[in-house]
Amino acid sequence: MLRNRKSLILVLVSGFLIAGCSSKSSTTGPGSTAPQLKAPQFKGPSSTSASADTSAGAQMALAAAAEFNALSSGFMAYYVGSGTHAGNSWTWTYSDSGLVATWTATTSSNGYNWSLVFNGTSGGTTYNNSTLLSGTESTDGKSGNWTFYYPNSTTPEAVANWSTDGSGNLTGTILEYNTSGTLTAKWVFTDNVDKSGELVIYTDNVLTWDVKWNSNGSGTWVAYDPSTGGESNSGSWS
Repeated sequence: MLRNRKSLILVLVSGFLIAGCSSKSSTTGPGSTAPQLKAPQFKGPSSTSASADTSAGAQMALAAAAEFNALSSGFMAYYVGSGTHAGNSWTWTYSDSGLVATWTATTSSNGYNWSLVFNGTSGGTTYNNSTLLSGTESTDGKSGNWTFYYPNSTTPEAVANWSTDGSGNLTGTILEYNTSGTLTAKWVFTDNVDKSGELVIYTDNVLTWDVKWNSNGSGTWVAYDPSTGGESNSGSWS
């Protein structure tokens, strides 16, 4: 499934980077400290053999980790400046060729609330105060959630969330929806402190992939037929 879809997150990031090239705001207000995005960093299987493995399982897990990590690596390009500060909110406004992108971060009791709004035209699409992303994040970045919306719509295209338990084990989930708001895919990714982990993928609420790896980087994977739910293929790497 990951191999055959163009990453929603990466597509959005590309658009943000283009929109963010022309201008950036500066900080106002004494003593203000702008928040920084601290999205999680998933790793997946750690062994060299996993990276070189040609079977679907290991590559599936590494691709899923890259999807999650795009949350921070793409967005951080917007924080060259510190934003404009007013009260408990910070705002970053960028414009390029008729498109204006506005980031807003507002403090909450345990972190920040974020939103990204587009106005103007880009790539043949006209945005009218269109919220493309909203979400929350804890102050330490160990938990949070993002909702990505279809342009000029309140229908989510994807929802990503993550949390870290008391031992430092990281779990993340991505839900994908069609334009009617029906769930079409779900990924659940676990990265444990001991370097073991698991990736589980559901397509239309049917289990289609289960990839597990050990602390030494070796692992196993099973693919399931989405029409029958039965096992269709499997493999391992060491």
